[in-house]
Amino acid sequence: MLSELQNKDILSIVKGSLYTALGISILYLLITGQYKFYVAPRYELFLLLAGIAFLCGGIISILWSPTKQYKHNWRSIIPIIIPLVLLVVPPILAPTTVQVAGNTASTEDKNDFDFSQDDIGEVITINNAAKEPGISKSKKEIVLNSDNYYRTIVALGSNPDQYVGYKIYMTGYVNRDDNTLKANEFTLSRMSMACCIADVAPIGLTMHKNDGDSFSNQKWVTVEGTVSTRDFHGRKQPYIEINKTKDAQEILGYVYP
Repeated sequence: MLSELQNKDILSIVKGSLYTALGISILYLLITGQYKFYVAPRYELFLLLAGIAFLCGGIISILWSPTKQYKHNWRSIIPIIIPLVLLVVPPILAPTTVQVAGNTASTEDKNDFDFSQDDIGEVITINNAAKEPGISKSKKEIVLNSDNYYRTIVALGSNPDQYVGYKIYMTGYVNRDDNTLKANEFTLSRMSMACCIADVAPIGLTMHKNDGDSFSNQKWVTVEGTVSTRDFHGRKQPYIEINKTKDAQEILGYVYP
């Protein structure tokens, strides 16, 4: 077997090996779930087929490579190396948890809305069978988690008057990029991904608290608030009056439509 490979074209073997490694990398990202740092989950099947195709194609290229040739265009492997490096290096070298302000960042959304010694107790995630995502009309509660975050904000923004007075519970980071924000206001945000990492952008709700300016930018907090509305360029917009807050750990990953 080794002697047969020695008689084959080296460039074809290198290309086949790179395609094989690319296929393995894609399948590894799928198995570990780390592909979600690059593309939205709805592309999972496409990535699976691509990973299998690269893996099989690479093995076939090695086994069926032609005999030795003496002129090679090594630049032709660059389009294979670039995506391989981009896929392999960040997930393998980056730890699954990172240190943020001295605390270990959480990789999961645990929906821990337990404000100790408060009468609200621990709020449990709204059942996915609810008629509207994350919204319970019977309890007049809105609970945002990683699964329903995007859909719930869209539902809330589509008809904010309908939810005035509802209690809302959510975790996010303090975002002051909006230049229309006033004193003691900020946007509690998560990063959303519609298609791939190229379209990542923050999405959240405008919050107000009497001492809101004391919250540092990018700080992660969990809030209990009450939904109200405000006029924003002639349209009603959800506006959250914060009742209670507590420090929260960063939730890694994105939210998706």
